[in-house]
Amino acid sequence: MFALEVVLVVAWALTLVTTLLNVVSIPRLLPVEWTRPARPGQEGIRAAQPLPAVSIVVPARNEERTLERTLRALLAQTYEPLEVIVVNDGSTDSTGAIADRLAADDPRLVVIHGEDLPDGWLGKPWALHQGIRRARGELLLFVDADIHYAPQTVATLAERLMTRGMAMVSIAPRFEMHGFWEHVGMTQLAVAAFMLLPTWLGNMTCIVGLGLGGGPGTMVRREAFEEMGGYESLKDAVIDDIGMARQIRASGRRTEFVLGDTLASVRMYSGASEIIDGFTKNLFPIFGGSYVFGVLALLLMLFFGLLPYVLAIRGDILAIVAVVLISTSRLVLFARLHYRLDNALFGFPFSVLLWAWILLRSMWLTGVRRRVEWRGRTYGRNWTRFGGPR
Repeated sequence: MFALEVVLVVAWALTLVTTLLNVVSIPRLLPVEWTRPARPGQEGIRAAQPLPAVSIVVPARNEERTLERTLRALLAQTYEPLEVIVVNDGSTDSTGAIADRLAADDPRLVVIHGEDLPDGWLGKPWALHQGIRRARGELLLFVDADIHYAPQTVATLAERLMTRGMAMVSIAPRFEMHGFWEHVGMTQLAVAAFMLLPTWLGNMTCIVGLGLGGGPGTMVRREAFEEMGGYESLKDAVIDDIGMARQIRASGRRTEFVLGDTLASVRMYSGASEIIDGFTKNLFPIFGGSYVFGVLALLLMLFFGLLPYVLAIRGDILAIVAVVLISTSRLVLFARLHYRLDNALFGFPFSVLLWAWILLRSMWLTGVRRRVEWRGRTYGRNWTRFGGPR
């Protein structure tokens, strides 16, 4: 038991170091203006330079709850020139009608009522592919239909992409969380990116396996996107945003993952049932659909996430040290992200149990039953994790 406790302490000490490096190194973007003067006397950063056009592509399937707020925020961006393309992906609610109504009042908004899903494609990549065929911008921005942007978000992303020489920039948003399970469940995304992964190293290098992306906002240069094969290379990707980052990095180009909580916010899921359903579709695919990796991940989750607390209750000194390291890592991260500090101290065991259940459920539905279900569609085993060769 002593040897196991030493392993726990060393592992969580390394996690604390990783957390500190990420918190210190990963930039938080602050809103900037980067636009040509629209009227006499109006000035902007680098206003004299010609600015690349930005095409924002929004896939939307049954998004009536959030779509109007998202689109109005995108149309209120300070950046010019800009177009917004929303793809109504076979919605059965009022998504299409909402988009059409807003487009009637603003010519910058283009609505595409999507074609039927072809064989070999997943829904989101197909919707984005259709939007790209219409897009004219030199810079492409992919945004989920439930994200709310501050007016300077597009300008800030474009400034970061162009001045840093990146091929792609993705942002981590501020999560709007309500209730116990949302605070316990949704914060695990930040834990993965800032505590468990050396994201700071990924931002400094072109290591393919450290490429990150996300639906809250991924801006990419068109030439880099076309060089990687566009969405045809991601047509069966369950995790298409990370797949895009990895495929772009494979050509030697740089991508960057930044903190954008001053720019973008999202309430991704409401309550435990939506969290469970939402992540069931892609948690097991993250491990490549491998039962070996899935079971190993589950065991490691329970070993490193729950065992320290069980042993600490018995009074084991090294286990108590491990719990202190866990809590310190979470306090550092949660303070940086303005999450609830009581959750940092006491929420981790509940988070582990929730995500262990999601992984088991994902292994059963996407693995044993060999199907991915999302927003009324069911896919067979014709998916990959990140696109490209199977």
